[in-house]
Amino acid sequence: MDVVLRPVAEAQSEWELRDRLGRDLGKVSQSADPEAYKIVAKLGCSLDGVPTSHATLDDVMSAIATRMGGACSLDSQDWD
Repeated sequence: MDVVLRPVAEAQSEWELRDRLGRDLGKVSQSADPEAYKIVAKLGCSLDGVPTSHATLDDVMSAIATRMGGACSLDSQDWD
C-alpha cells in the first residue's frame, strides 16, 4: 500500500501520514534528538509496530515503504 507524507503547514517539523485512499495512518515529527524523526502510527493501522526512531526523513520513508509493501512519497506541493 502506498503512503504519502504531507507537511503540516502550522508545524514545519511535522508530517501527516495517509494512504492513497486518504486514510489517516498517523504522523511523523522532527525534534533536535540524534534520531530526530519519529513515526507515530495510529493504533491499529498497518503501520502500528513499525520502528519509530530514525536519523533522516529518507530513513522514515524507507521504513514505511518496507512495512507497507509499497511506495512512500513526500507531497510538498502545498508549500510555496
